[in-house]
Amino acid sequence: MPRHIWVLLGWSPELGAAVTSVGVLGLDPEKPERFVEWIPREYAAGRIWRERLTGIDPAVLADRMGFWAETPIAPAARVDGAEGALGDVVRTQVDDLLGSAR
Repeated sequence: MPRHIWVLLGWSPELGAAVTSVGVLGLDPEKPERFVEWIPREYAAGRIWRERLTGIDPAVLADRMGFWAETPIAPAARVDGAEGALGDVVRTQVDDLLGSAR
């Protein structure tokens, strides 16, 4: 299974939908390795994702992401990952998200 990069989404009460980017998760199930970078100032909207990811083994996380990505309250959107270290790829995706919010 190849590397996966997920944009984690949280619920927006103002919009009534899960459209707030709260973090980016990088997952390499072959190693297994994971890296998470949280979006600043979105702590409350990211609560569900923080609870889901706390203490979970990366090998188990790979299986659960397929299910969690489809949940209506806190889904995730898979994006294409670039080459490089997992942490660098995740940080670049966070930078892209923050840059597009301007």
